[in-house]
Amino acid sequence: MGNVYTCQTCGIVTTNKGHLCNPVVAEKVVACKFCGTLSDDPRHVCAPKVVSLKYVCDSCGRLAMSRELLCSPTPLAKPKKAVKKSVLKNVVKSKKRK
Repeated sequence: MGNVYTCQTCGIVTTNKGHLCNPVVAEKVVACKFCGTLSDDPRHVCAPKVVSLKYVCDSCGRLAMSRELLCSPTPLAKPKKAVKKSVLKNVVKSKKRK
């Protein structure tokens, strides 16, 4: 495999430096097992990985899918469900009528 380059401006990783605006040779490249993206940042977090993350470390802030991977694990807070706009519109309309 030839050199792998990363763009210092936008962070894109490729083997063809002609497609990058500010290419430098990447020291270490990691292939994400979730999305297949090449990244020079081992802390790469993609959308499929975010869905799987369940814990955060209280000490260092690292995210993980299982408690065993962290020194001080805490479950991530579940996101609140969004209220549908149509429900909000109906509530506002009913208040205006009164």
